Amino acid sequence: MRKVKVGYQFDFRNPPGSRIGFPELYAEMLSQAEACEALGFDSIWLTEHHFTDDGYLPSMMPAAAAVAARTKKVAIGTYVLLAPFQHPLKLAEDTAVVDVISNGRLRLGIGLGYRAEEFEGFGVPRAERMGRTLETIEILKRAWTGERFDYQGKYFSFRNVRVLPTPASRPYPELLWGAGAPKAIQRAARLDLSFACVGGRKEINTYLDALKAEGKDPVRYSIVNSRVIYIADSEEEAWRDTRDGLMYQAELYGQWLKAAQALGGGKGDVLIRPDPDRLRRTSILGPAAMVRERVAEILDTTPMTELIAVMQLPGLDPRKARRSMERFAKEVLPAIKNA
Repeated sequence: MRKVKVGYQFDFRNPPGSRIGFPELYAEMLSQAEACEALGFDSIWLTEHHFTDDGYLPSMMPAAAAVAARTKKVAIGTYVLLAPFQHPLKLAEDTAVVDVISNGRLRLGIGLGYRAEEFEGFGVPRAERMGRTLETIEILKRAWTGERFDYQGKYFSFRNVRVLPTPASRPYPELLWGAGAPKAIQRAARLDLSFACVGGRKEINTYLDALKAEGKDPVRYSIVNSRVIYIADSEEEAWRDTRDGLMYQAELYGQWLKAAQALGGGKGDVLIRPDPDRLRRTSILGPAAMVRERVAEILDTTPMTELIAVMQLPGLDPRKARRSMERFAKEVLPAIKNA
C-alpha cells in the first residue's frame, strides 16, 4: 500500500423520485463533512453542474463556505469549478472569503465545462470556454494580491479594481487543472498547475511526462483522482446498494459526454456508460478486506498523490453512505496512512 492523502466527494444530487428533500439532503451532507474530518480524511471535494433534474450542486462557494464553517482542519477542494460561467472578479472575491473562513484550506480545481445546456443557459459561447478560463486564472492571481490593477483581455476588461480580503493561503489557494484530453492535460504543465484528474493512470502519466518536458519537478504538484468506493458485508450487498446510483450516474454522464463529443467533432466510444458489468469492475465494492486490496493495487500502480473516495452516490440513502464511510475510515484508511 502506497501512502497518499485521502479525500471524500460530495455532489449534493437528489434524483427525481427521491424520498428526501433538499434541506434534509444538504443537512446530511454537511453532517458527513463533519464526520470526514473526525474520521481522519484529509480533504473534502465538491463537484459542480447546472440545470440538471437532480439539483447537482450548482453553487460551489456557498457550499464550500458551509463546509469550512463546520470543520477546522480538512482541506476543501473543487473537483472542478466550471470557470467559463464565472465572472472572474466575483470568483476572486468569493474564493478569497471562503479561504479566509477556512483559514487557508481552499483548493481550487478549475475546468472548462462541456455541456451545451450549461453554455446556452449562461449565454456563453462554447467556443470561448478556453479563452475565458485562461483569462480567469490570470485575473484570479492578480486579484488575490489585494493590490489595485488594470486588466485588458479579449473577454474581460477592468480598470483600477481591488479585491479584498486577500486569501489566507500564500500566495493564493492551490490551483488544479481539470481535464481529460491529452492536449488539455499537457496544458496543465505549461500553466504550472496541479492536476485534478478525471481519468486514471494513462492521463496521470501524460501529465507527469508533460511536467518533465517542461523541466518541472513532479514532486511540487498535487495529482488528485477519484474512485467509487463502497464497503458492505459482501460484494453482492455492495452492488445492491450502489447499483441504481451507479447506473443513473453513468447514464447521465454518458449522454452528456456523447453530446459534447458530437459538438467537438470527436470520434470513438464514450467510456462512461450504463454497463453493469463494467461499473462493477471499475468501482471498488465489497467487504473491507476486498476494498483494501483493490485500493492498494490502484495506489501502487497509479501515481496519484490523493485519492478521492466517492461513496454518496445519487439517490443512495445517506445512512448507508455514512456507514460505508465509517467502515472505510476504520478498516482501510489506517493501512493507507500507515503505509
